[in-house]
Amino acid sequence: MELTLVVVALVGLLLGRLAAGWSAVMLRDWYSGGLLNCLNCQTPVVPFDRWVRPLPIRCNCGTRTVWWHMGSAVGLSLLFTAFTWLMLSMDCQGLEEVRPALSNVYARLPFHLFLIFLLWTATVTDLLDYMIPDPIVVTGIVVAVIAATATGDLQMIHIWVNWDNVIPGVQGPYLPQWMKDHQHLHGLAWSLSGLLCGSAFTWVVRHLSGWMLGYPALGSGDVTLMAMVGAFIGWQPVLCSLALAPIAGLVVGLLVRVFQGKSFVAFGPYLAVSTVVVISTWRWIWADYFRMRIIFSHWPSVVGLVGAALGSLFILLLGLRLFRSIPVETRRSKSDGQAAE
Repeated sequence: MELTLVVVALVGLLLGRLAAGWSAVMLRDWYSGGLLNCLNCQTPVVPFDRWVRPLPIRCNCGTRTVWWHMGSAVGLSLLFTAFTWLMLSMDCQGLEEVRPALSNVYARLPFHLFLIFLLWTATVTDLLDYMIPDPIVVTGIVVAVIAATATGDLQMIHIWVNWDNVIPGVQGPYLPQWMKDHQHLHGLAWSLSGLLCGSAFTWVVRHLSGWMLGYPALGSGDVTLMAMVGAFIGWQPVLCSLALAPIAGLVVGLLVRVFQGKSFVAFGPYLAVSTVVVISTWRWIWADYFRMRIIFSHWPSVVGLVGAALGSLFILLLGLRLFRSIPVETRRSKSDGQAAE
């Protein structure tokens, strides 16, 4: 396994560097982070430096050095290595009811590594200029749907599993017969259901926040991003990812605040982080600890879970709207009074 980890780490270095160059090209008409043109004199960066150069980039005009492409390469390499170790050593996606005929090494592992690469690229573009370009999500959706259909064996969880009548050692969970008889159709079904679920839920949140706050808290790129994620992982995992996004936001927001000094971060990185957490801990989320499989065995409990999530979001947005309605002077006077005490 050590050789596999080394190979994956090297691939992560290469793809992380390419992600930086690809991000700059897609942001050609916006802020590309100094990989297309010098930030000071606008001198074009040569293609080798843009796509391949592993060292810092500095223009002859003496402007500030561009180094973030190195961080992109190292960061994705570490993420690739950690995820591969979790897959191979910890069996982080191993479930009793999902037994793929293809080995994880040759099927689901590279499938999800490609998802991580796309999420990493989307995070880079979102942090640079608050955009998630269409080429990222379109590429991901096409690859995910085709691969899921062609293999019929890449799902983290089947489109439907019922644990009501399980008898340990005698009878396992109920799986609809059509999934067994039409494996490739099932691959298409779970991928498309994830795509629709991820995009629909994010679309509802976007418009709900727009109605409550006067502006959408999520961009249209976030909607398409979660459509792509759903196509890779299915409807149950994508709902878990959306539920974890606010927690991921606390972590990502703090890190960006510390390292970049930004007080506002687009929602895309939160969604990317929560997705990586879900695919890296799926066995524990679904079966071992949180046992989400019980909730996802009944449509009423699924609807109730979604309703509770939307209700909590509604309360959160209502509180934020009430806070924003307080005049700035009033907020400052209250904070000054508390400081004086």
